[in-house]
Amino acid sequence: MSDMGCPSATTGNACRGYELRADLDFDTDGDGDVDSSDSPSFPNWRPLGAPFTAPYRSEFKGNNYTISNLTMTGNAALYRLGLFGTLHSDGLITGVGLVDANINIPAAATPSGGTARVGALVGYKEGTVRSSYSTGSVSVASRTLIFQLGGLVGTNQSGTIAASWSSAAVSLSGTNPVAGGLVGFLNNGPVIASYASGPVSASGGTTAAFAGGLMGGIQNLSTASVSSSYALGAVSASGGSGTVAAGLLSEGYATDAFSVSDSYWDVGTTGIADDADSASPEGVSTSDLQSITSYTGIFANWNANVNGVAGNDDPWEFGQAMQYPRLKFDSMNQVAQGSLVMGTPGTNNDNPVVGQVARVCLLAGPTQRAAGTGGATYQPWQWYRSTDGASWGSPITKTGPTYDYMPVAGDVGNYLRACVDVVSSANADRVLGDDR
Repeated sequence: MSDMGCPSATTGNACRGYELRADLDFDTDGDGDVDSSDSPSFPNWRPLGAPFTAPYRSEFKGNNYTISNLTMTGNAALYRLGLFGTLHSDGLITGVGLVDANINIPAAATPSGGTARVGALVGYKEGTVRSSYSTGSVSVASRTLIFQLGGLVGTNQSGTIAASWSSAAVSLSGTNPVAGGLVGFLNNGPVIASYASGPVSASGGTTAAFAGGLMGGIQNLSTASVSSSYALGAVSASGGSGTVAAGLLSEGYATDAFSVSDSYWDVGTTGIADDADSASPEGVSTSDLQSITSYTGIFANWNANVNGVAGNDDPWEFGQAMQYPRLKFDSMNQVAQGSLVMGTPGTNNDNPVVGQVARVCLLAGPTQRAAGTGGATYQPWQWYRSTDGASWGSPITKTGPTYDYMPVAGDVGNYLRACVDVVSSANADRVLGDDR
């Protein structure tokens, strides 16, 4: 593939594996559907590192480029599905962004027994994933004995996940479903400085169904840990008497030595109340997660080491009050969070300036699509004004392109916010940006 490669060893910059050199999109004709009309045709991606007897064991550098419209509707008989089916313990994935992934596996396409694992990026992981993310949806109706489904990774058997996130909608039904916003099941290894914001549901468990905002289940091993992380997505579970719906992670499989530190779920957005103990993880309010703008308070220990090299890496960007923390590694976080840039893109003035364009700056990610073109529909931007940052009223009448707004005298000293609704059959999300 011409957009992938590895520099020649003679340059002194050779890599052990592959790297992205540009954004990739499986929807090559831009009609909103990945089907036989695309060239090459990828209506049903066959994972790298599949079958599991041949795992991917090299480096894959995304270089913060994106892979859009990854689509899978079958192949679940492989038991391990994602962009990568199985990542070997020697494998390393960094800087990969999956945009509008569409994994939708019907029951008829799933195996009838055993344990299956599905994640947008990796189905079954033993190596390292760092500075990567996924958006879109991951949905499976399962016939297997056990199914582990995550927005980014299905099963983390071992190895680190660091500075990564998912806003994918995760939905799993079956015999014994285990579903998580970021990771389906954490067996071993640390999850560091990561988050999930998409809705998670697990249903149909004959014995139990497990759903967690960040991960669906965690094993009782001392090498399993979660730190400096959070979850926002609505969580629901239904099934047998052992069913658990958890704001951050379900401990349904765990009985003793795992570690969770400085990690939280939003009780308002997840719909899961705090467990009323003082141990981590803790359920906190939206204002608790949005009111701190530096490594203080509940985020005092969040300046984490995410690359394994000595020293902390300052992975978080806290922005202003009324914003959730986001990861610095990738401007694509702006699709989940939103970013309002005043004046020239790349600058951020403190106040609206009369006569200076305010612009929502999406440095990477999906473009707006007109209604009816298929897939997600990105509605036109709407601008709002607020004197207190809490009450926003009706949209402001805009001039110029849909993403631009020219502040007027009444805006000076007030808050401005831009919103866009992202609507699809599997998910609904809103991109927000604010400044004062």
